[in-house]
Amino acid sequence: MFYARPVAAVPSGFDERKVIDVPEPTGLAFTPDGRMLVGSQPGQLYVVANGSRSKALDLGPDVCSNSERGLLGVAVDPDFKDAGHKFVYLYYTYRKFDACPQGNPSDPNNPVNRVSRFTMSGNTLNPGSEQVLVNNILSPNGNHNGGDLKFGKDKLLYISVGDGGCDYAEASRCQYENDASRDRNVLLGKVLRIRRDGGIPTSNPYTGANSGRCNQAGRTASGNNCKETFALGFRNPFRLAFDPDAAGTSFRINDVGGESWEEIDRAQAGADYGWNLCEGRHDNPYRSGAVNCSGDTYTGPIHEYSHGSGCESITGGAFVPDGSWPTSYDRAYLFGDYVCNKIFKLTPLAGGGFKRELFAGGLGGGGPISMDFGPYGTAGKALYYTTFAGGGQVRRIVHTAGNQAPVASARTVQNYGPLTLSFDGSASRDPDGNTPLILQCHLFEDCVILYPSRREERWLRRTRATDKLRRTPSMVGPRS
Repeated sequence: MFYARPVAAVPSGFDERKVIDVPEPTGLAFTPDGRMLVGSQPGQLYVVANGSRSKALDLGPDVCSNSERGLLGVAVDPDFKDAGHKFVYLYYTYRKFDACPQGNPSDPNNPVNRVSRFTMSGNTLNPGSEQVLVNNILSPNGNHNGGDLKFGKDKLLYISVGDGGCDYAEASRCQYENDASRDRNVLLGKVLRIRRDGGIPTSNPYTGANSGRCNQAGRTASGNNCKETFALGFRNPFRLAFDPDAAGTSFRINDVGGESWEEIDRAQAGADYGWNLCEGRHDNPYRSGAVNCSGDTYTGPIHEYSHGSGCESITGGAFVPDGSWPTSYDRAYLFGDYVCNKIFKLTPLAGGGFKRELFAGGLGGGGPISMDFGPYGTAGKALYYTTFAGGGQVRRIVHTAGNQAPVASARTVQNYGPLTLSFDGSASRDPDGNTPLILQCHLFEDCVILYPSRREERWLRRTRATDKLRRTPSMVGPRS
């Protein structure tokens, strides 16, 4: 039996649908002219323009994409519209020793993560233009790579790096016992800040005595600080989200927790967020003694949520640009969770703290992963997010004025001959309540039929729903 991707549940007045198929999509970014760049975990970068997808770069042979490795992040130069700044920045796992070991932190052939800059011409990136800005970020276990890239209003590049899953120095120390993020002489478990050419901003917090560059070796001498470090004490800072309406550079860090808590951190230069001593505002239960994580010694999250909620892995985040959606969304922060497949809305309260409420649910397994606001229509903004659901997609949530298109949802049943094909459209819905719906099924388009003595297969390839106001959406429904 084949089931369609679940129909997402979004608030009244919003519409959610697929933008384009992209295999194993990870990060996304937009050029000033509205093109969307989407990274694929196996190492391909795609350009999406005018409803079609083309390959801009293929790093596949040089990428390890096992476990949580791969092409993980993409950013566009803040001056991309100007000549001489047609740069795209990528975070990917480099197959340094022509091997991709996993789960063996002491293996000398482990790959490394790197951040590189490429020159873009038209819809392609020149592989020969690669300039490695940060190299040899350790990936000892395969997981906890971080991997996000974002530019602030200060035109500096911010990079999230996980703790590597297991300790690079003591292979047996994994998960809660991994204290790599405490080591200030390595890049693991940090948020980094560099200039566009890889240089160190003079305002970075660790540029004085007892500091050194870590951009080539991934580390400096023991006892020193990496000059690239902006903040430390993270487990897996999976995604960064910048506030477009802040006066200066202001952003949030979505740090994936261990067994108990997920957290959202307000970025502060030089701050220590406590991992592996703390998980959120709570002491690490697997360490002896207490360090008072609820106090002021370590910088606690502005918001945390328990795994008891059924949501256990925070992913992408995005601020709603003021004026893009109804005023109740101004200053709101949206974030996703990979385990419960939901997007939540976080709204600041007048007396301090935040109100968390569900924004979108039923997004399907495998997402959301990354999210960001991008152009929609002539002057609007929509929330775009990547997901592995449906074979890998970029999807969009937009606030609509007036009547919205209904959503068709169907399933097919495959049997051995004689062929029986049943159609169940009971999950179809109209956001505005304009019922009844008229369901149209286009059966023999691009069908697969195998007979006479073999298994017969037939898919319902196109399903359309039309409401009583004659609004019809683009094609949705199950695909083979």
